[in-house]
Amino acid sequence: MRTAWQPLVALLCAAVLSGCSFLAPKPAPDTFDLEAATAFPGTVGGTSIQFAITEPSAVGALNSERIVVRPEPTEITYLAKAQWNDRVPVLVQARLIDSFRNTGKVRSVGLPGGAVDNDVGLVTDLEDFHIDAETGQARITIAVRIVSDQTGRVIASRIFRATAPVSGDSIDDMVDAMNAAFTTIAADIVVWTLARI
Repeated sequence: MRTAWQPLVALLCAAVLSGCSFLAPKPAPDTFDLEAATAFPGTVGGTSIQFAITEPSAVGALNSERIVVRPEPTEITYLAKAQWNDRVPVLVQARLIDSFRNTGKVRSVGLPGGAVDNDVGLVTDLEDFHIDAETGQARITIAVRIVSDQTGRVIASRIFRATAPVSGDSIDDMVDAMNAAFTTIAADIVVWTLARI
């Protein structure tokens, strides 16, 4: 009886082993970081006001690590074999904070809910953060409101937009364009905000 099962056991083992090739993990996608602004247009004012920056609200397609590509205005796809190193809203929040700190003219800027008693909050909404395949551009739109922590009153608000051309068809070219657009929009947000708080 035992010898009669041996060919079947061998066949099952071979099938399991051959199936392992289908279960092998896929290569990890290339992972990219977002750059903070380090250069700022015009004169950057300083402030002693302590403030926090919220994580931007974002629709489902933007609320992930994936790099969004729009072949048409109503169509959403994702860049294959590439991703950001965190969810886009988290990265935008972190790099905006870094951008403000890079001015060297801010007393305190950070995340909401920390130990610091903030005077105002920078409330942000991420409306666009993608590669526009029709125009060959990286496109970013961020709505910003400066809100008093004491009264909840909106002190000022503005929608910021930035684009940057994609110089080639490689993944690196597309990520470089996204970073160019982001550093532009981040610098504009910094200058505008520091002129109002």
